[in-house]
Amino acid sequence: MSEETNRWSDDYSGRWVRRAYMVLPVADINSADAPTDSNTVAQIKTWMDSYGYEYTSDMSKSELLEAIPVSNALIANAIQSGKDTLRKNNGDDGDSSKALLKFACDNDPDNDPSVFSSYDKLSHAQVMSVLGNSEWTSSIE
Repeated sequence: MSEETNRWSDDYSGRWVRRAYMVLPVADINSADAPTDSNTVAQIKTWMDSYGYEYTSDMSKSELLEAIPVSNALIANAIQSGKDTLRKNNGDDGDSSKALLKFACDNDPDNDPSVFSSYDKLSHAQVMSVLGNSEWTSSIE
């Protein structure tokens, strides 16, 4: 019998054993906000494509908007309850502003939410190292 190793927990146990972390630009999180009625059908479909939401070619704008089950594709798949609960670095609102996003995971990367596929995942030990940098000013969890 082979020994199973947890890909994210390192030597930690308890609440960190099934959690992964990502540090990503706040701009990416903001762009994950679901489209509204002010967007065109083409813009809505592009957004839906980028986050893996399905639709048919004959759906109207209102039907497309109704088919989007989230207000933010990244937050909806994370442990955080909203953008206001994200831990952010002390960068300005420009390109340097980053946020910590946590999500529940298991040992199978194929089970990770597809909206996170383009981001590097960090273990608890790795994220603690990142948060120890001076650009992250609030207390470390």
